[in-house]
Amino acid sequence: MDEKKILKIKYAVKRNFEQSPDKYSEFETKYGFFYSLNAVLLDRLKIQSNARVLDIGCGTGASSRQILETIPGAMVWGLDNSPSMLDVARSNNQDPSRLKFIEGDAGDLLSCLHESVDVVIYSASIFLVPDYQASLSQAWKLLEPGGELGLTYMVGVYDNSAENAFICADRDAQTNVSMKKPVEFDGLANFVQNLFGSIDVETINFLYDLDLLKQFYSIPAMSAGLYPSFGYEDRLKMLDKLFSHLSCDTLSFRWNLITAKK
Repeated sequence: MDEKKILKIKYAVKRNFEQSPDKYSEFETKYGFFYSLNAVLLDRLKIQSNARVLDIGCGTGASSRQILETIPGAMVWGLDNSPSMLDVARSNNQDPSRLKFIEGDAGDLLSCLHESVDVVIYSASIFLVPDYQASLSQAWKLLEPGGELGLTYMVGVYDNSAENAFICADRDAQTNVSMKKPVEFDGLANFVQNLFGSIDVETINFLYDLDLLKQFYSIPAMSAGLYPSFGYEDRLKMLDKLFSHLSCDTLSFRWNLITAKK
C-alpha cells in the first residue's frame, strides 16, 4: 500500500474514533463485549506477574485496565492515536504509577516508547492499522527475547449457515454494505509467521442477539467500516435497513486470535 493511501486511511480512522468515545463507553458498559474478547486473549498468553505490557489501540483504556486487573504486578502502556478516546482513558485511570497512556501512531512505535516490553497486545485494533507491517516489525524490536505478541482480528458476523450475515441481508436491503478492511487476515497472519517463526491462530465465535450487534455497529467508528463514504446519520439509516433484513435473532460474531513468542 502506498504512503498516500496509508495516510488517508489513518486520517479516516482517527477522525471516526474521535467521534466515538461516548458511544464506545456506553456499549462496553452495557455489554462488556471487549472485556470478554480480551479475556480470551489474556488467557492464551502466559503473562508473568511483573510483565511490562504495551497495549496498542487501547481506546478508552478498558483493555489496559483489564490487563492490570488480570496481571496485578504488571506495568502497562496504553497507546492510541485518538486524543478524545485517551481523555476518557486518563480520566478513569486509578493507578497512574502502573498505567501510562500515550498518544501515538501504531505504525511508529519506536518513537512512542523507548524501553523494551515483555508483551505487545493489539486490542481489536490491528485490522485498522494500514501499515501493520511496520507496526509489527517495531513491536518485535520492542519485545524482549521470549516476549509475547497477542492480537485480535474482527472477521465479521455470520448466520446459522456460516455465511456472512451482512452480505446475505444486503441482497434485499441494497445498502451496498462494505466488507473491506485496511488489513486482510491472510496477509497479516503470513507476516506474523515470517516475523516470529511460528504462531498460534484460533477462531472464536461469540453468539449474540441483534441488539448487541446493532449497538456495536452504531458506534461511529464501527459504522464507518460498513459505510465508509457516508456521514454518521446516513450510516445509521442504512444500518437500520440492513438489520431489518437479517434472518436470525442470534448471530455469530467471529474473531481470529493470533499469539506468538519471540
